[in-house]
Amino acid sequence: MSSVLSSLIRLRPRPTNLLRLLWCLLLVWYEIGTFYHHVSQCTWPDSRLDSLDVPEASNVTEPTHVLLVADPQILDQRSYPGRDPALMWLTQRIVDMNMRRSWRATQTLHPDVVVFLGDMMDGGRFAMSDPEYESYYNRFKDIFFMKKDIPVFYIPGNHDIGLGNSEIANHSFVMVNAPGLVDEDNDRAMKGVSYARWAAAMPGGPIEFVYSTGGHAGHSETPTILLTHIPLARPEGSDCGPLREKWTIHQGVGFGYQNTLSDEASEFVLQALKPSAIFSGDDHDYCGYWHTLPGSNGRTVKEVSVKSFSMAMGVKVPGFQLLSLFPASYSGKESFQDIPCFLPNQNRIYLSIYVPLVFFSLLSLLVSNFHRVKALDNSQTYWNSSGTDAMESWAEGRAYLDAGAWRATTPTSIDEQVPLRKVSEAPNEDEDDEAYSLPVPGSSARRAFARSRTCSKSWSFILWGRRRHMTLDSSCLSSVLSPFFYQDGRNPMDYRRSRAGFFRGVFRDVFDVAWPALVLFVLLAWWTFL
Repeated sequence: MSSVLSSLIRLRPRPTNLLRLLWCLLLVWYEIGTFYHHVSQCTWPDSRLDSLDVPEASNVTEPTHVLLVADPQILDQRSYPGRDPALMWLTQRIVDMNMRRSWRATQTLHPDVVVFLGDMMDGGRFAMSDPEYESYYNRFKDIFFMKKDIPVFYIPGNHDIGLGNSEIANHSFVMVNAPGLVDEDNDRAMKGVSYARWAAAMPGGPIEFVYSTGGHAGHSETPTILLTHIPLARPEGSDCGPLREKWTIHQGVGFGYQNTLSDEASEFVLQALKPSAIFSGDDHDYCGYWHTLPGSNGRTVKEVSVKSFSMAMGVKVPGFQLLSLFPASYSGKESFQDIPCFLPNQNRIYLSIYVPLVFFSLLSLLVSNFHRVKALDNSQTYWNSSGTDAMESWAEGRAYLDAGAWRATTPTSIDEQVPLRKVSEAPNEDEDDEAYSLPVPGSSARRAFARSRTCSKSWSFILWGRRRHMTLDSSCLSSVLSPFFYQDGRNPMDYRRSRAGFFRGVFRDVFDVAWPALVLFVLLAWWTFL
């Protein structure tokens, strides 16, 4: 077996097949493997909770894992006004495929609870027919398919059309309708009414919900986790930490959006709920900021703005947040920890991997065909310059072979030439053999490869009470690998390929390299949308 492999190494590889192999390996890795690799680098922050004093009589042995997903914003035809419909269709498919693969990989973390922090659908705020909305909603459900029945919570965002609180692992999760709170707070501010009077006058609204929930939360011993789509206010230019890609969260208002809650609304929410942690979305990039709780003697609480899950939201690296919870009643210490998790940079894969590889492949095939055509021209020049004697000698030898009146002796060394003699004549020691001698076809490496094809490997084993024997003949391996990966002068296809012109050869090589990669890409995309 080793002799077969060493012979394969010495043979001249086909550039097209090496490029085929390279493209197929990179496609499998960057279309599937890299997603699972990135997620495998993420672990639940359970180790930070090891110091908690959990009673031995407790049935709780593992923390509760909460997966926080922000701003997937499933695209529709309204997402990029003015874009060509065909290009918009392609953009939707690429972004959907990216999120499907990210979500499949994320499911390997096996969360106990999933929370979407708003902006599930990019065009949910626009009026549309029931069938269109049903189709839109089904796209979201297909992308974020749950393999098992686990609790899922949705917080409305400014792109959606959700509200409430829930208890998870003895922690109170308060989910605020932030867009509704913004609208109601603007009306309240215009009328100059306090939050308490507005809550009494407008029952069932976001302000009343925060006011009444805060009254209960203030007397509760369980930590409060605040979930809001829109981040809370902070001073302009506040630092978001080293994990942010660029700039910071700026205060701003526009059509259908507001970057942060107002200063008054933020203070009202912090004072009413007194949260132990805050998680928000909307900004699309990671941001960690510490707020000071009003009237708490300097106590601070951290707000984390979670990265967008989508590659189309203006961040290079999408992501999500992992949150681990232990029942708070077991310890007076901090009973939760969170950590961000980052997904592959899909745009970098396209622009820094695929595009350079396209140019590299084209350049390799151009150079390969240039040398092939140059070698062909040199061989033709040699025969044209050899004169009549060389042509007559070649014609005489060719006629001799066509007549079939020859026999060949088996060479005993790599460099030996095979003497050819007439069958009807006995060998004459004085006869000059050079006129009947032709070089052995192929290189010494190919002959060594041919001799190595006789080796085999046998195994013996017992199966179902009887001894079995299995023999692996290396000729099977060589017959499969050699014609596909290596040039062989005995292959008629190689002969026709070697005689092709430059442009025809380049076109054929590009096709030979491209079609396996395209077929594999289509198969991987088909598997993604299953």
